[in-house]
Amino acid sequence: MLIDVCVSGADLDRTADAEIDRAKRYGRAAKADRTIAEYARDWRDFERYCRARGLSALPADPLTVARYAATLAGVRAIATIRRRMIAISQAHQERGFEPPTAHKVVREVLAGIAHTHGSAQQKSALTLDLLRAALLTIDETTLKGKRDRALLLLGFAGAFRRGELAALDVEHLAFDGRGLTITLPHSKTDQEGAGREVAIPYVRAAGMCAARAVRSWLDAAAIGDGPVFRTFSLPRGRHTAGDSVQAQRIDGRDVARILQRSTARAQLEGNFSAHSLRAGFITSAAQKKIPEADVQRVSGHRSVATLRSYIRRATIFEDSPLTAIIDAP
Repeated sequence: MLIDVCVSGADLDRTADAEIDRAKRYGRAAKADRTIAEYARDWRDFERYCRARGLSALPADPLTVARYAATLAGVRAIATIRRRMIAISQAHQERGFEPPTAHKVVREVLAGIAHTHGSAQQKSALTLDLLRAALLTIDETTLKGKRDRALLLLGFAGAFRRGELAALDVEHLAFDGRGLTITLPHSKTDQEGAGREVAIPYVRAAGMCAARAVRSWLDAAAIGDGPVFRTFSLPRGRHTAGDSVQAQRIDGRDVARILQRSTARAQLEGNFSAHSLRAGFITSAAQKKIPEADVQRVSGHRSVATLRSYIRRATIFEDSPLTAIIDAP
């Protein structure tokens, strides 16, 4: 028997809305959780800027976006400013508005910021010799010292980003007779979430061995699961050491602060940030003429061009024409 099924217009609308929502969820899943969180923070920052000045954030006038970008110039890294422009653009597109970031006035302001501040924002690489100097300032007889030493050594040894270090859990670590294998479930260059393994071998120089330093920290702090790098309680009085490990993991800003404290105590000259560990590994490898493919396997760079930008900076003084001109016999 033939049955006629009638579908109302309202049913079709509900079906379409459900399918659109489902498509949006898959679209959001295409981005790593960390990227989504960063875009959300970036958008909130722009909203705060607009509220304080009585301006519309959505839709935003291109001049408003240009003014906002100008307030970030010289304060935030070029990469951060560009990411905030992406967040503003996406917020507009998701709500059916034309992205103000595509306007000529915004593009010209961004180009001017990059031209003026691009080189000034370059962070200093914490190369091997500078890392040694920074480590000398850390008291590894304390729990906090053991954590800081393990953090800096591991950040250098694996060319890790600060977010990757902060997100490490004990379950991501595997020790064996060769060293430490770290499995990153997500990273900036692994948007599909396939994961990436990084080998941290034991090295003969025990004081510079990241694998041993991590093992020492975990044992001393009695950490058997959960976050690898954790915060400490604050001292409540002058007789309290505040050397109590908490369950809470550190965040990326803590990585930067720990590194900056160590480099400041060592009186190292440079513009250091958490990224200095990653840049330091790549720069040191370039100075030792280690093949690009071997460096890329550790750093996880998808773009060889990006990796080579580090290598060019590391070898800028090598084979200089000026040396050949003046020092030639």
